[in-house]
Amino acid sequence: MTIQRQYNLPNCTLILEGLGDTIGSAEARPVLSMLVNAECHLVGQEKPLSGGRDFFEGLVSAVSQYAQEILSGVHPARLINPEQWVQFRRVGVNQHRLSVRPPDTTPGSGIAAQFTREIDLTTVQLFDLVEAIDQFFADSQTLPDLALNIKPLSRKYVRSGEPIARQAVPAAIGASSLALAAIALFALPVPKVTQPTCLKMSEPGCTSTPTAGNSPAGSSPSPVAASPSPTPSPSPAASVSPSPSPATAAQPDLTNLESVLNTAPEITDPGQLESLGNQLRSQVDQAWTNRTPFVEDLVYRVGVAKDGAIVGYKPVNPAALTNAKQTPLLDLLYRPATGSPPTNEPIAQFKVAFTSSGVVDVAPWRDAVGSELAPATEITDTQQLEELLPKLREQLIKDWNESSFTAEQDLTFQVRVKPDGAVIDYRPEDQSAVDNAQQTPLPKLAKQVDDSAAPLQESHALFKVVFRAPDGRLELSPWRGWQ
Repeated sequence: MTIQRQYNLPNCTLILEGLGDTIGSAEARPVLSMLVNAECHLVGQEKPLSGGRDFFEGLVSAVSQYAQEILSGVHPARLINPEQWVQFRRVGVNQHRLSVRPPDTTPGSGIAAQFTREIDLTTVQLFDLVEAIDQFFADSQTLPDLALNIKPLSRKYVRSGEPIARQAVPAAIGASSLALAAIALFALPVPKVTQPTCLKMSEPGCTSTPTAGNSPAGSSPSPVAASPSPTPSPSPAASVSPSPSPATAAQPDLTNLESVLNTAPEITDPGQLESLGNQLRSQVDQAWTNRTPFVEDLVYRVGVAKDGAIVGYKPVNPAALTNAKQTPLLDLLYRPATGSPPTNEPIAQFKVAFTSSGVVDVAPWRDAVGSELAPATEITDTQQLEELLPKLREQLIKDWNESSFTAEQDLTFQVRVKPDGAVIDYRPEDQSAVDNAQQTPLPKLAKQVDDSAAPLQESHALFKVVFRAPDGRLELSPWRGWQ
């Protein structure tokens, strides 16, 4: 089963998808140990940055190095490796250019220049990107083997004419949100402190009520001490963490939403399920005003409290994740005052499908997906995989025309194969694969996997199929590697 982690900031969302160590783990939040796809969604950009582990490690390294350069004021050009996929450079006082070069292209070549993607970020957007990476490193359940090795810059890169304060380079700045907060503070004006007009209550015209801490010694509080005192001017320290705006506070933690579905007690009474299902269908149907046609049904697993409030949901198929904003689920989501979804009360779970025909379909989750069925057995024997791989390759290249391949990024798929070599189904592993699947021979061999269907009952092998950009070169390997 694919594991997904999301790290959300107002201007940036980092989505990591991969596999765990144990198949069918019963943990509420299993460890994601093998990264399959990483996506970085930036506000204002329709298409996210995406790639595999190499891309993600390059992004983390580039963000860390660039943050270190900004804070230290030292820009060691000789440390920039032209072979890096991801690079930053400053193009303005409050503007930073992020460049992502496609893999397997030569730096400086015409192909690299044509397909390199460049995005300009403000300092605030850069701050959110660093914060998202910082949240990832704080998550011990995601890629625990990935560590950021940060070293201080050598003194030989410091310009001799700079003040000593600017020559001090952070030794381990890494992906620290606190460090970039210092950048924002540097640009803030110094708070203006107003001199008090009176220091004693006995002076004429003095109406402010002193607090206990500034009352003259030996004096008793004024009878009007219960009145609210004037708000003091903010100190520089208080300006470090401004209160979040309503838009920022409204952003839910999608990880918590998913954990509600896995940890909360479940309502199984048929009568309650029917009543809550009807209530859920009614409120979703009324709130779904933007019924823009789409190709594939959007399927979600939704948790509902006893009072009918939606307390959690999870996209089931790739289309549901991509088009989540076209559904009213986020607007209907209950947000408690504490900022964390309730997890101590029983919930009912439903499969909610926004169909391409504009109809809302609601059914109890367990009835819809047949969760009581036993999962299939995965073939992991090396000899069997060696026998199945050429059979799969032969089917793929039979009608494969590489000259028709026009995708700008690698297309990665997970393919399930029967013991006799027949293809069962396939799953796109990133948005690029979803958009360009028809350029491959896979749709002719099998259908795309349906995550909402009942678990597969027959034995099968998993293979990783990659169509390399820009020439469509085919690469096959066992999904979990050779043992």
